[in-house]
Amino acid sequence: MQPLQIVSVIVLIKHRNKCLLVQRSDDNDIFPSIWQNFGGKVELGETVETVIRREVKEEAGLDITTNPVFLQSYSWKKDENSPIRLGLVFLVYLKRNQYKLKIKLDKELSNYGWFTFDMAKKMNAEDKLIGKNSPTGTLGQLSCAKDYRL
Repeated sequence: MQPLQIVSVIVLIKHRNKCLLVQRSDDNDIFPSIWQNFGGKVELGETVETVIRREVKEEAGLDITTNPVFLQSYSWKKDENSPIRLGLVFLVYLKRNQYKLKIKLDKELSNYGWFTFDMAKKMNAEDKLIGKNSPTGTLGQLSCAKDYRL
């Protein structure tokens, strides 16, 4: 029997040299109070572009109007009996007029902020980002986008 595969889309939102990160709520079951990029699972019948727009809208109330840029992919399993998980990481570069949009956080999130890569490195050293020692954790994802310019 073929194992089930779960596909997740991770979205980095960037404006100039800063990325928008969100903080998970203190009562979240997974990674409480930890900062991360946007993202979520692909649901049956959705395209990757649809997931990017849906997740950013659900999590921050933002309507993405620019085309996403693919940055990297990775896969993992939580344990031997878990399904394979595939992560697809995309960059969305906000236009000047989008940068000032009002952010409305989902109930699973408690805070947001715009961070430079150096600021994120400091947060990572303090265990405030998901996947501290992982090349595919939040800092690894930001590293892929740090020098990217549209």
